[in-house]
Amino acid sequence: MAFLRTLAVAATAAIAALIGPLPAQAGYGDRPGDFDYYALVLSWSPSFCLSGDGAHANDPQCSSTRPYAFVLHGLWPQFDKGWPESCAIGGDTTVPPQLVNAMLDIMPSEHLVTHEFEKHGTCSGLDANGYFKLARQLYGSINLVPKYIDLAAPLQVSVDELRNDLLKANPRLGPGMLAVDCEKSGRLREVHICFGKDGAPVNCGHNEVQAKMCRTDMVTLPPVRGGGMGAAGGATEQPKQSAPATSGANGAATDNASGAANDNGASDGGTTRHHRRHHKKHWYDNFSQRGPATAPVVSN
Repeated sequence: MAFLRTLAVAATAAIAALIGPLPAQAGYGDRPGDFDYYALVLSWSPSFCLSGDGAHANDPQCSSTRPYAFVLHGLWPQFDKGWPESCAIGGDTTVPPQLVNAMLDIMPSEHLVTHEFEKHGTCSGLDANGYFKLARQLYGSINLVPKYIDLAAPLQVSVDELRNDLLKANPRLGPGMLAVDCEKSGRLREVHICFGKDGAPVNCGHNEVQAKMCRTDMVTLPPVRGGGMGAAGGATEQPKQSAPATSGANGAATDNASGAANDNGASDGGTTRHHRRHHKKHWYDNFSQRGPATAPVVSN
């Protein structure tokens, strides 16, 4: 029996040596302030409102005619592979009502604000005031492109063009510092922009491998509500084609992901797919109906 136990231990060690360290698991022994970088996650609000087979019809950002375009989903502490969540901070995780209300101009749901602090903010090492102050500061540092913000009809663009437009509008960002996330249908879901703990832009980790965040060359942006065509009506029309990107449809994947994917193989792919499934559900679930129907227009 002792020989068999020794053999089992040796076999386990050999397998571990072959596959390398396993990705960090979310929500297991996570400590506040222990992470590698932040992902500032901007959600394309019209896509959220079309998701879930009408489940979000009564959500404030979906039932209102106010022109929500990119809204702040959250500021996520990330490991290079994996992410921490719901860290134990040894105290109350309740976000004061006045702070919740102060965030509704860029995060159009009370539930979203409170949930983001409980799940992600607690891992930042900051209190609620510090976390949302940093989130607003980073959100405000991003220049958003007017042709997307004022979108009155569906628009189809290449992932590369969308990335290049954002990079051109934000020259301090490099190609490895942002990633575009889309649904299987090709509809734009989110944009992730990566920052260090000091708030300076940094290259993203393996959670934002572009080639795996969006597996199509083209993405569709449903129109902004109140932009001259309702979200439901606009989404049923044929998207207009944007001019082809000059650097080719696959340029973004080459810039961001090819090296990381080749270095990490199946382990990286599994981590990224798990991460995307986790946050896809997170994206669908966390814009609740409890935000005010008259929430202020997102400031761009």
